[in-house]
Amino acid sequence: MQYDKNRFEIWALPHPLVSFCVLNPAIMFNELILGQRLPKVTLIDEKSDRPFFERCYIPCPHCKTLNDNRLWGKRNTFGHWFGLVCPSCHQIIPCLWNIFSLAVLAITFPLWYFPARFFRRRWLEIEKKRLASVLEGPLTQAGDINWFLRGIFFFGGLIWVILDIIPQVWEVLNGGKWNLIMMFIAFPIWLFPGFVCGLLWMNRWMNRKGKKADRHESD
Repeated sequence: MQYDKNRFEIWALPHPLVSFCVLNPAIMFNELILGQRLPKVTLIDEKSDRPFFERCYIPCPHCKTLNDNRLWGKRNTFGHWFGLVCPSCHQIIPCLWNIFSLAVLAITFPLWYFPARFFRRRWLEIEKKRLASVLEGPLTQAGDINWFLRGIFFFGGLIWVILDIIPQVWEVLNGGKWNLIMMFIAFPIWLFPGFVCGLLWMNRWMNRKGKKADRHESD
């Protein structure tokens, strides 16, 4: 697809933030367990005066529709293991895979291949119903979300689970013992990067307005 580069900022590989999601091992949990997927292409409308969260679009290469990114937010955030389904043509929009997710999928191929083939059609019908439900009501506004708390508990908490809880569970399963003291000491430590993420990244970035708004403010 061809995009209007005068209007849209294109987020695709090798964009730094997209590359970070592909290379960051923590994203493996989001993809394989939670079913959160990152489309190969995201368009940011630079001529809109709305907050960043409200001017992100996911193009469908099949029907050329520009889909509001918020269709896959809040109530419809999780469960997209096979990709994002376009609400217009019901085709799957191509998504990226984290390299660590690909490694796990390659190793466990015999375990998931046939169940995935069996479940895929049923999953697609569920995705259609979820999208129809989202389209019935208003989409989430940037001001409706507490980005600060989301950064603290989601980002910081996720790091804690991946780097402390999961390794300890693995240790116990292999005959070791729980190190509860270290686990609880690590919790507030990992909440700090979540605090920074919520304050400096999510809260400010997601509410950042486009160039049109910047021009209006300067006039």
